[in-house]
Amino acid sequence: MGDLYRSFVSGFCSHDNIQVTGSGEGPLAGLTFAVKDIIDVAGQTTGGGNPDWYHSHEPATRHATAVQRVLDAGADMVGKTITEEFAYGLIGENYHYGTPVNPRVEGGVPGGSSSGSASVVANGQADFALGTDTGGSVRVPASFCGLYGIRPSHGRVSLDGIMPLAPSLDTCGWFARDAGLLRTIGSVLLDESLAVPAQRVFLAEDAFDLADDNVREALESAIARVEERVGALQVLRPSELAELRGYDLWKSTIQVIRGSEAATSHLAWMRESEAEMGPGFRDRFEAGAAYTPGEIADAKSRRALVESYMADLLGDNAVMLVPAAPSAAPQGGADEAVYDRLRNNNEMYNCTAPLARLPQVSVPLGETPNGPVGLGLIAGHGNDEMLLDLAVALTD
Repeated sequence: MGDLYRSFVSGFCSHDNIQVTGSGEGPLAGLTFAVKDIIDVAGQTTGGGNPDWYHSHEPATRHATAVQRVLDAGADMVGKTITEEFAYGLIGENYHYGTPVNPRVEGGVPGGSSSGSASVVANGQADFALGTDTGGSVRVPASFCGLYGIRPSHGRVSLDGIMPLAPSLDTCGWFARDAGLLRTIGSVLLDESLAVPAQRVFLAEDAFDLADDNVREALESAIARVEERVGALQVLRPSELAELRGYDLWKSTIQVIRGSEAATSHLAWMRESEAEMGPGFRDRFEAGAAYTPGEIADAKSRRALVESYMADLLGDNAVMLVPAAPSAAPQGGADEAVYDRLRNNNEMYNCTAPLARLPQVSVPLGETPNGPVGLGLIAGHGNDEMLLDLAVALTD
């Protein structure tokens, strides 16, 4: 095991070759899609990125609700895709199955944990793909691979039939190469409500401060395009809200919540099975189990402050701009210090949408010397359609 760890491979899972024909009728008829391997497909064992899990569990008896809805809308499923183990990662390397190719950056990682889903869409092997996002697992791969991607509002897309990581943060999102298709998939998965046009726009200056210089430069024209369509932007620093000053506190908040919930989800099985896992992965779950009830309660209280602040700020008609990722894709096999810097800077500000249960779209409107970068659009809870419409408008 582990021989493939940092070798580049197809984004499709090598341990299955399952395909499912859709209804052939509906808004997605004639299109193909892929499914991250923490999402159930009937007759196939959900592998979770770990061979020991795969071999010790039974095949799913039915499709996850999100998969069924896409099939009913006419699309054909063409395979399951590699994920980082138990969806707990940001880089896209899998110790057991390898690193899915990022076709937009030679030698670059695809981002994780929805690495395979981003890879197969960017490679043109599927028209779109389902992934999940807890702390950035759709938004970052979309940015690295030059794709449109969405983390929906928490609770708007069913998580039935999807392996949990941290249930109060988990969402089921999707990738596409085209903004119009991203929008159409939303009409299938979101139980669509009336979209309110964006009327106000904020720029999170403190989030852009955490991005590489070339990311900020690459997104300048994209920010100008948002202003042209929505109106003059207001610069603010969300991390300086009076009750919870500094992204360090926001980061520690999501770390406690995600870590403690992840330990509840999977650590008992890991300890009982003594599963082989990639470097550092078991440690993340063990660390989550070490948080005290008091620490967890404090984190939940801090989360409530972030959620209340963002709800008041955005209301029903505002968008906030952030970098979809703080850098372009780093090279595969990079020193851990490079990856740690990426993880840290991402978590400092890209914790905002998960903590506040908000939708965020990544729009591929920037290009650096090191590869593509996306502009992140965040809206109030339930305003997913507003973001999808704006993504379409930005491509006109």
